[in-house]
Amino acid sequence: MRRFFNKMWWEDDGVLSFEWTLLIVLVVIGIISGLGAARDVIIDELGDTAEAVLQFDQSYSFVGLPLFGIPGSEYVDSLGTVIDCDRSTLVPTTPKTDGGA
Repeated sequence: MRRFFNKMWWEDDGVLSFEWTLLIVLVVIGIISGLGAARDVIIDELGDTAEAVLQFDQSYSFVGLPLFGIPGSEYVDSLGTVIDCDRSTLVPTTPKTDGGA
């Protein structure tokens, strides 16, 4: 029996496969978390871009040329609003209890 445990202790077949499996699992977890973080940043930047585009004021006024019979005109641009879906404002849900039943 002691010989069997000694043989198991010094066995080194399959060590590299375990190390590679561990390395691949860690890399996949890193990629998934990195993609999640990149997704949040991209959504936030696109929301900021939308807000910036909506702030362009395209209002104008033209007095016209009364001498030539050209009437004046104007346009007032209304400001739009962007509703940002900020992830920090999400309310965590709590599990419901059934009152000890």
